[in-house]
Amino acid sequence: MKNVLITGGLGFIGSHLVDYLDQLNLNIVIVDNKTTNVVENQTFKNKCLIVNKSIKDVDFSKLSQIDTVFHLASILGPSGVLKHAGDIGFSILNDSIILRDFCIQNKALFIDMSTSEVYGHPGILNEDSQKVFPGQYQIRTEYGGGKMIAEMAVVNKSKFEKNLKFHIIRPFNVTGPRQKPDGGFVLPRFVIAALTNQPLTVFGDGTQRRAFTHVNDICEATLKIASSKFRNEIWNVGNPPNEMSINEIADLVIKLAKNKFSNLKPKKILIDPKKIHGKYFAEAIDKIPYTKKINTKLHWFACRNAEKIINDTLDYYHQKIGQGYYFKVL
Repeated sequence: MKNVLITGGLGFIGSHLVDYLDQLNLNIVIVDNKTTNVVENQTFKNKCLIVNKSIKDVDFSKLSQIDTVFHLASILGPSGVLKHAGDIGFSILNDSIILRDFCIQNKALFIDMSTSEVYGHPGILNEDSQKVFPGQYQIRTEYGGGKMIAEMAVVNKSKFEKNLKFHIIRPFNVTGPRQKPDGGFVLPRFVIAALTNQPLTVFGDGTQRRAFTHVNDICEATLKIASSKFRNEIWNVGNPPNEMSINEIADLVIKLAKNKFSNLKPKKILIDPKKIHGKYFAEAIDKIPYTKKINTKLHWFACRNAEKIINDTLDYYHQKIGQGYYFKVL
């Protein structure tokens, strides 16, 4: 890698990945239309070329020197997808095909950040697990389905196009510093609520299970995959030992927040998410990553436990709140 393009580079995972790429002394181009950005252009001032456009509006002919594309830009979030209903699938597929074809033309490596939502069903899931979606179409299903058809468009094209070299990464429950609560993401909601003595709103009965992965683990795995000898592979990336219920996560956030800041007295409440986000909101299924492939082939393991993830997120938002930032928590 020498000249890299990263879409969504001002977003949650993308901005952290740019931090890692910057340490490698690479030439970096960021494409981000700033619809879900967590940092501003000045964060990477004098470090990267930043193009504030949607992928469909970029003149890629001016970027022919790129040798690696990290595609992270996407509509996302449990509630964030709702306002894009009916357009999610096309947007995801169109962006992926534009970048796929750019990589073919320039013989660049295509790193596609997909999602664990492609599986569509609960369980301990490996890369070859069946993709089965609920009988009734939900808006959230369109996101998972869009990512799945985009994966197919890459994999199937590579069968006849020798210049297409790729990796598809399916991250599981990524969270940590910089993730905003806006899209309905649970950990920043809980952390901000705890730090501001608001109730932690647990959706439903709180028995839903998650295995959170620190965003830095995702970035390190992504770079390990990109620099490996393997090509045209699909990888689950996650942290199975972090599996716990939403209730347990809320309790741990409360405990750690109190340990750090003795003046806090947070509590949790159960709430119907449809009363907040409307009747089309759908809760995520319980997905636990089976990561044997990346563990054995690349000798990579996630190394940050749930307490580390929560403490890092508490520190980040405590600093932001101290600087006068206001965050609405639902």
